[in-house]
Amino acid sequence: MKNNQLKTVLTVFSMLLCFSVFAQGPPGGGGQGGRGGGRGQQRGGTPDASEILLKLDINKDQVIDKDEAASDERGKISEDFDVIDTNEDGVIDLDELKVSLDDSKPRKISAKKIIKAVDDNGDGTLNELEVAAKKKIELSDNFIKIDTNSDGELDLEELKAFFETDDKPKRRKRD
Repeated sequence: MKNNQLKTVLTVFSMLLCFSVFAQGPPGGGGQGGRGGGRGQQRGGTPDASEILLKLDINKDQVIDKDEAASDERGKISEDFDVIDTNEDGVIDLDELKVSLDDSKPRKISAKKIIKAVDDNGDGTLNELEVAAKKKIELSDNFIKIDTNSDGELDLEELKAFFETDDKPKRRKRD
C-alpha cells in the first residue's frame, strides 16, 4: 500500500515539474510578445535593425538622432554614430542600420568621417594622441606608414590613400 502511494506521489510530482518547465516555452522567448519579441533576434545574437530602431526611436519619427543613440545600453550605436550615419544627415534611418549590421559586406571607410570622429582639437588632422585616445587600433598600428609626409599628423589625403590601398593588413570584422 505504501509503495503504491509513493509511486503515485512521485508520478504526480514529476508531471507537475515537467509541466512547469515546458510551460515557460523555449529559451529566449519564441512566441510573439515576451522577451525578444520573437522577431529577428536569436538567443545571444544581434537584434535586427527594425528592433533597434523601435527600441531607440523615443520620439517615433522613424530615425535615431544622437540623443536617442545615447540611450543605447551597450553604447555601440552612440559610439559608432558617425560611421553608421552614411549620408551625414545627423540621424540614422532603418536602411543605414541594416547596412551597419550586415557583416557580409565590407564597409567603406570614410576618411572624412574618421577625422570628424577622432579630431579632438579641430585642426582637421589626427595626431597619435587623438588616435590612441579614441582607440583606433588600425590607425595606431599603422600610424607611421599612413603619415607619408612624416609631419606627425594624419591628414585627409593620407587617410584616403591608406583606406584605398589593397596592400594594408585585413581589418577584422566588427563585434
